[in-house]
Amino acid sequence: MAERLEAYADQLSRVWPGYWPPDQPYILYAPDTGAVFGGAASPQGPSFRPGPLAGVTSTFATDFPTGAPDTVLLTLSGRDDDVSTLFHEQFHDFQEDRFRWQSESGSEYVDLSLIGDLEAFTFGVELELRLLADILVEDDAATRRELARAYLALRRERERGMDALVVSTERHREWTEGTAEYAGRQASALFTGRSDEQLRDDLVSMLRRDLLFRPGDYAANVFRWRLYATGAALAWLLDDLEVPDWRTAIEGGTPLDLALEQAIGLADPVSAADVRASYDARDIRAAIAPAVDLARSAGLDASSFLARAPARLVIELEVYLDDPEPGELYFNAPAMTPLSRDTLALPDAEWLSINAGSSSLRVERRSILIEMPPPEGSGPSIQRVSILLPSLSGLEGLRPGRLEAAVEVDMEGLTLRLAAGAIVEVNDTTITVRVR
Repeated sequence: MAERLEAYADQLSRVWPGYWPPDQPYILYAPDTGAVFGGAASPQGPSFRPGPLAGVTSTFATDFPTGAPDTVLLTLSGRDDDVSTLFHEQFHDFQEDRFRWQSESGSEYVDLSLIGDLEAFTFGVELELRLLADILVEDDAATRRELARAYLALRRERERGMDALVVSTERHREWTEGTAEYAGRQASALFTGRSDEQLRDDLVSMLRRDLLFRPGDYAANVFRWRLYATGAALAWLLDDLEVPDWRTAIEGGTPLDLALEQAIGLADPVSAADVRASYDARDIRAAIAPAVDLARSAGLDASSFLARAPARLVIELEVYLDDPEPGELYFNAPAMTPLSRDTLALPDAEWLSINAGSSSLRVERRSILIEMPPPEGSGPSIQRVSILLPSLSGLEGLRPGRLEAAVEVDMEGLTLRLAAGAIVEVNDTTITVRVR
């Protein structure tokens, strides 16, 4: 894998100007054997260092300390998607330096009470998914262009009268995750020798996934996973239509759908209505009905989620907007349930990792609640991660008060390292650790 990264370095650097430079420093880490250093992290060529690598606390890190800035580290899982993970996540690091969003950022998820007619909204997004997939597989370029204009017109019709936060959330997620998905898949296709047609087919498969019935709730599927696919498809169309300098516009904050509209315009109402009529409305309504009914009946809140377990470990992090080295939080969960704009429940998460200075946490196969409220005034945001536990057994080493020395806790499914200065509070059912 390292040899191929070196061999394809020049091609990878052309996926998106500035992304993955030819000497991109990287580490490929297999905990049972060792680590391969490459790019600027090993200028003489890839080098192998056997044994455990100190400081690794998460599956992915974007600035692992090697002496070479912006070293990306990937802990290999042995799965086929290791390469896609590497390229996708590194693009997010590139976005932090180059992308500038100019509108209200919205949230990762949406409070469904903001959507007046959930059935009409769901019908619209399902129609758009089907239309986008059909656009990508259309052989005739002129027809693709006209169908794309109809897609935009139908999307604008759906957005009419919607809460601005819903529209902003869709656009922001496409702008961040959609571009990362597209660039990551482009890079992965180069690396693995997949053709442009295979890349397109991969995007079509994403658009045609039955999102409404995958694990997780309605909001997670519709306002997270759907927008990976639609954003990547819009980026593909901007390339396909050879829109000049569209990547520069996106970096400057233009949403993908607006960049496409600026390039090709909207279909007239009659043409858009004809495209809508070409899809079986009864079939779409039947397909979305179970998910819409379930979303309407859902009533989970943070208190009831936390009540699912008798004990919990809570990590509180102070996060300042101007922090030059903010902490990192990553997770992998088959299901995600947004409980509010700032609160996300992860039932039975595969894993979660936190890096905050000299403190770190790694949790596996636990249910977790993440609360990320905005800061008040010029103060920090107090972000809270609550890990649900069957008991506090194994955490006896966390005693109340300010830690005078570093503390480590290593138990099944949970590894915690706390730097001196962390503050611990303990009661019968909860241990709270404040990390600054």
